[in-house]
Amino acid sequence: MRLIAVFLAWGVSLCGQSALPLPGIANQVVAKNFYLLARLDSDSGVRRQLDADGVLRKIGETKRAAMGKAFETCAIDAACHFAAVRLTDEEIEGAAVRLRELASAKGPLQGLVAGPLRDSGVFIRYHAMSDAALIETAWRDAAKGINRLIAVYGEGKPGRSAAIDSISYDAASEIYRRLVAALMGTLDTSLTANEAFFTPSLRFATELMMLNRRDEAARHEPMEAGENRAAWKAAQTTRWADYPYTVIVVPGAGGTDLTTRLSAAGRLRSMVAAQRWKSKQAPFVLVSGGYVHPNQTPFAEAIEMKRLLMQEFGLPEAAIIVDPHARHTTTNMRNAARLMFRYGFPMDRPAMVSTDPGQSAYIEAPLFAERCRKELGYLPYRLGKRLTRFDQEFFALLESLHGDNADPLDP
Repeated sequence: MRLIAVFLAWGVSLCGQSALPLPGIANQVVAKNFYLLARLDSDSGVRRQLDADGVLRKIGETKRAAMGKAFETCAIDAACHFAAVRLTDEEIEGAAVRLRELASAKGPLQGLVAGPLRDSGVFIRYHAMSDAALIETAWRDAAKGINRLIAVYGEGKPGRSAAIDSISYDAASEIYRRLVAALMGTLDTSLTANEAFFTPSLRFATELMMLNRRDEAARHEPMEAGENRAAWKAAQTTRWADYPYTVIVVPGAGGTDLTTRLSAAGRLRSMVAAQRWKSKQAPFVLVSGGYVHPNQTPFAEAIEMKRLLMQEFGLPEAAIIVDPHARHTTTNMRNAARLMFRYGFPMDRPAMVSTDPGQSAYIEAPLFAERCRKELGYLPYRLGKRLTRFDQEFFALLESLHGDNADPLDP
C-alpha cells in the first residue's frame, strides 16, 4: 500500500520531467549526472546553511587551495593534478556525517530532502530511508561519481563499456597532459570562495567530460521543448481507453559506421513499430537509442528512427517520442519506463516492446533480467504476455526513475 500511495502522489508531480532540467542550470550534464548537487547549489536557503557549516566550508577551502598549489607546482604531471582535486575518503565521510546531521533537524536542507529530492524520483530506491539517511547515501553516490569521472576521463580507466564510453585521448600523451594542466589553471582563476564545498571537484570532473566531447547525456534536452514537444502535448489529452497498449517501445540496434545514419536493423525495427501503430495498437511509438555505435558517432539512433517514421512511413510527429540517450538494451527499457512515468501515461495499463524476434527473445530471457540487475541494480520493468515473436507486453516499474551515477553518458 505504501508503494501505491507513493505512485499516486508522484503521478502528478513527475509529469513532464523526463530529464529533470533545473531552471538556472546551464550545464545539463551536471544536472543529470549530479541532480543532488545541482539542487543543493541552486537552493539559496540550503546554500546559506551549507556555507555556514565549518566542516563543509573547510572541505571547499582545502580543495581550492590544493588546486592552486597544483597549478603552481604540478606542471603537466596529470596524476599530480588528479590527486589534488579527487575527493578523499576523509572528505567524503566528513561531508556525509555533516549532511546527515544537518538534515536531521528542521531547516532548509531537511525541507529540500523531504520535498523536491523525494518528489523528483531520482532517489526512489532510497525512499524508505529517513531524510538524513537519504541525503547521506545520495551524497556518497555523487562523490563516488565525481571520482569515477576523474578516473575514466582523466586517468583513462575503462568506462562501463570501454569501447563506447571511455576517454577520447591517450591519457599518457603530452597533448592531453597539457590540456589537464590548462584546465586546472583555468578553474583555479575562476573558482571563488563563494562556491559550494563540492564545486571545485565537480567542476573539474565535468569539464574533463567536456574535453573528451562526452556531453551525450545533455543532448536534445529539454526534450519537451524540442524533439518530444508535440508528443508530450498530445499525451496530456490522449484517450487511453481507445487503445489496448499505451505505447510501442522500439529498442535501438546500434550503428555500423560513422556515415550511415540508421542501420538496417534499426530500419526493420522501425517498420515493425509503424505497422503496430497503424493498426492502432497504441497512440505512441517510443524509439530509443543514443549516440553509441560506433564510438563518437554523429547520429542518435532514436532521432534517425523518428525521421524515418515520419518521412517514409507517414507517422505524425505528435505520435513519436524519442529517447536519444540510451546506450544499451537495459537502458532502452529503463528510459522508456522513465518517460512513461514522467509524461503521465496510465501505469495500470500495459505497454508493448516491439522489435526483431532475436532481440525480443533476448529481452524475455532470464539472462537479460540478470544483466539489468547487475548493471542497474534492479529491473525497470515487469513483463506481461508474449504477443507475437516480435511483440511483448510490459509494465514500467518505479525503480526505473532512480539515477545512475555509474553511467555518466546516460545517468
